[in-house]
Amino acid sequence: MTSLTLVAEILPVIISILGIIYGAWAASWVLRQDAGTDKMKEISNLIAEGAKTFLLREYKTILPIGVVLAVLILLAYYLGFSGNILVAALAMISFALGALGSGMAGYIGMYVTTRSASRTAQAASKAGLGGALMVSYRAGSVMGTMLASTALLVVSVLFAAYRAVTGLWGEALIATAFGASLMSLFIRVAGGIYTKAADWGADIVGKVEAGIPEDDPRNPATIADNVGDNVGDVAGMASDVYESLVVVLTGTLLLTAVFHMPLRFTVFPLLVTAAALISTLIGMQVVRGKIEGGAAGAMRRLNLSLYTTVTVTAVLVIIGAAVIFHSASVMAAVMISDILGMLTAIAVLHITENYTHYTHEPVKNIARQATISASNVVVTGYSYGLMSAVPVLLVVALVLGASFALGYYLIGAPNPFMAGIYGTAMASTGLLSIAGIVITIDSFGPVSDNASGLAEMSGLPEQVREATDALDAIGNTTKATTKGYAIASAGLAALVLFIGFVYEIIERIMPGYPVASSEVLHTILLNTSVLRPDLLVGAFIGAALVYTFSSRTLMSVSRTAMELVEEIRRQFKEIPGILEGKNKPDYARAVDIVTGHALREFMVPGLMAVIVPVLVGLLLGWVALVGLILGTILLGFPRALLMANAGGAWDNAKKYIEAKMDPSLGGKGGPAHKNAVIGDVVGDPFKDTTGPSLNPLIKVVNTVSVVFAAAVVSTNAALGIKMGLFSYAVLAAIAKPLIALLLLLL
Repeated sequence: MTSLTLVAEILPVIISILGIIYGAWAASWVLRQDAGTDKMKEISNLIAEGAKTFLLREYKTILPIGVVLAVLILLAYYLGFSGNILVAALAMISFALGALGSGMAGYIGMYVTTRSASRTAQAASKAGLGGALMVSYRAGSVMGTMLASTALLVVSVLFAAYRAVTGLWGEALIATAFGASLMSLFIRVAGGIYTKAADWGADIVGKVEAGIPEDDPRNPATIADNVGDNVGDVAGMASDVYESLVVVLTGTLLLTAVFHMPLRFTVFPLLVTAAALISTLIGMQVVRGKIEGGAAGAMRRLNLSLYTTVTVTAVLVIIGAAVIFHSASVMAAVMISDILGMLTAIAVLHITENYTHYTHEPVKNIARQATISASNVVVTGYSYGLMSAVPVLLVVALVLGASFALGYYLIGAPNPFMAGIYGTAMASTGLLSIAGIVITIDSFGPVSDNASGLAEMSGLPEQVREATDALDAIGNTTKATTKGYAIASAGLAALVLFIGFVYEIIERIMPGYPVASSEVLHTILLNTSVLRPDLLVGAFIGAALVYTFSSRTLMSVSRTAMELVEEIRRQFKEIPGILEGKNKPDYARAVDIVTGHALREFMVPGLMAVIVPVLVGLLLGWVALVGLILGTILLGFPRALLMANAGGAWDNAKKYIEAKMDPSLGGKGGPAHKNAVIGDVVGDPFKDTTGPSLNPLIKVVNTVSVVFAAAVVSTNAALGIKMGLFSYAVLAAIAKPLIALLLLLL
């Protein structure tokens, strides 16, 4: 190892530690701000305690599953790698650390954001919009810096440690991605069920039946609703993007290990992420001082922080590539691929904004359709959701093709095909490298939302509520746009890992062949042809998995919301004086009901995502598993975009009417508004439960496949499924139990 690559290996560790220090300082700064009146503190504490209770109960529920999977990983690696106990133990440690890191990312961010709403509202009363923006943005920066820094630190340290003790460090390291994916899936699904069930319950009984405003303290579900904003939009998003960053880093490192590429190619993705972390800390400093232009001015400042981060990162990447790589063509390939990835992030954010923001035609058209009927609202919003996926898919396809061509023609080694794959991995790294600033902007949304609700519940003056409502409007935009980023990052991260899975399988079934040889490439192309029936069978199973998962999560929201609705009705009936404001509702009971049901409902879709790929690989062969992964990505990616963007468009169409941006629509309470509310209610689980939950589903299917790849090959050999050749006898033998299992899950 040269001194240069040694520095490049150590530098990410140092920078990630600095990022954690900054995050701790930002958290301390936020918590030192004035938390407001006693009533504000009381409400804030109820929200914080409810969110904490939910996450801790969720982690307690997940723990036994994690322990069982850790043991299975130990056994799978031990058997799959010819009794290599060291690699097996390292893989188990990686899995545990990946899950722990994902869980910590959600908990730390949520801890600060739940305590920031009262401080944001109080800052609005003292310093107006600028002061409130500063507090809420810095609260979001805790999440952003901690997430990116922790992911980079875990991967960098494990990479250095594992590489020092085993040549199979890539295979051991990739289990980190599975741990992060598993935790993210459970947090996303359970948090999504919680947040939308609470929202539905609060709206159906509070707004519709009782006729009281949103966030009214007389509503028994109002605290649960605000808790849901944090466990869904904060903890869920944090664990999701943390997982994507870990997946793309470990996946790229695995590719370089399998390809036997020089060390400088291996450390460069870590270096890029470290450069982006430095740039994020610089970009965050833009959001300070006086804000002019109201909400529009605040939004411009947030966008400026993103553009500053991307620009500084691009400059640092150019410098780093020039120092690390000796060849001008290689330098150009990795540099341009990485910048293309960052530009993809910006493009996806703007495309999502175009379809979900009330200043653009799609949302305005949905609002106009509300003057006709609720069905017009639903159909128009759904059609825009479908169309919103098209430009994102085209941008991703363009970037993948361009980055592959850059690697193929400009890097060339160890062979052009593998060099092209490295180019696509670098584009994915570029997209994920700026996760810190994107999550900072996203986390600002739930804080501002809670601050607006808290101002309403605390009866703060009108001018304070105007400032918090302006922040809430900005937050709704950032939450919608960053969902698109999270989905795109999931798709690209999954593709990187998918390629790693294929090459990992080839190494197992063709030992002794150079990975860059023409024989290996021929085997890959032969066994992954779409003309193979086993691959098509797997692809259809992957598609079925996406649809079954989507159905289960939507149904879970409905069932949980129904239980909450019954509880709210009971309280209105049995506790006298709630609606008159003479008695307080039992907030804790409502929170407990939603928590319990959400944690029960997430088990089936969560376990299904883990079990189905393993069964397909073990019993139908690794080629069928390749098909399943492809089916999941190609169906899950656009469907997630559809659901997230349609839901965001319905939501903002309702807000467009409420704000009387078009007076002809009648405003709040009119017929058009009532129709728009129906669209919004339909869209809530679309954008906050099922759509976001498809992200970790895509990645879990990939990570569990890679982790159990060696076991899949061994079992295939035992069953006579060699070189991916499909065994119809095996299929016939297991068809009935597979169908029975599917019916049971349904």
